[in-house]
Amino acid sequence: MSQYDSASLYQFLTQTPEQGLRKMLVDNKPMTEVHFNLLMKVVRACDEAQFCQHFEKKEFPKVKMGPGDLKIKDKFWDDCATTLLSRGILQPGVPQKIAA
Repeated sequence: MSQYDSASLYQFLTQTPEQGLRKMLVDNKPMTEVHFNLLMKVVRACDEAQFCQHFEKKEFPKVKMGPGDLKIKDKFWDDCATTLLSRGILQPGVPQKIAA
């Protein structure tokens, strides 16, 4: 998912109060309360670089996952991206210039 600006997403998620994020994101189609809680666990467990890496590779840091988390784990990042894009929170990434 490196086509997205995950660094700005991380900044937004860390600087916005959780209550506001919950109101913005949780709509149960596809973002549920379980998705939101798992997203916050990931954000709290990582620094910006780690978050970006997990987001791009659709992986997770070492966080304790409950039964609800395990159920949504496979589609979690896709569901989050869908919701974040629809809210205008996730933006396309800026193409990286490759040094010659």
